[in-house]
Amino acid sequence: MAVIAGVSNFGVIDNLTVPGDPGTTAANLVNSAALFRLGAVGLVVVAILDVAVAWGLYIVLRSVSPSLSLLGAWFRIGYAAIFVMAINNLFSALRAAPVDPAQSAFFLETFQYGWQTGLIIFGIHLGVIGFLVWRSTYISWIFGVLLVVSSVGYMVDGFWTLLDPTYSLALSTFTCVGEVAFIFWLLIRGSRLPDETVRKPGVDA
Repeated sequence: MAVIAGVSNFGVIDNLTVPGDPGTTAANLVNSAALFRLGAVGLVVVAILDVAVAWGLYIVLRSVSPSLSLLGAWFRIGYAAIFVMAINNLFSALRAAPVDPAQSAFFLETFQYGWQTGLIIFGIHLGVIGFLVWRSTYISWIFGVLLVVSSVGYMVDGFWTLLDPTYSLALSTFTCVGEVAFIFWLLIRGSRLPDETVRKPGVDA
């Protein structure tokens, strides 16, 4: 997911977008329409995978608290739904580019605002996951703390972007270390979790 999202957003969409220059951006979209569309489709794939991750994390953490684990999953699914709606603006921007560069730029901006709104929900999801990890007995508590820190970073970026269009701190770029560390822990250690951890829900909180 990280690779697909990185290539699709930063390698394709951001690379074809020139801030403050709708004309050049529209020309880039027209000249690289297939590449831009591929980048947008890549983000759709990421949103689909987000749903799969929501299900997987629910299974891994439901023994800590079935209700909170389910809540965390729903927040992730909610984020994925908002993300898909935001991505739709990319296709609208592509359609508008040949005839109305200003309208195309508006759709691109709407995509960014929609994504930031979704990242607030994603941040809440990470906060719930972080709390569950911190309470668990089979995952180090440090991952829980780091995930909560990541959660704060996403929510601060999301809220401040919506409140102040000039905001450019990108706090989540620095706080996402917990999210990345947890990804590697799941890849390396997740398959060795005790069977009873992932198969038998525990007592609800």
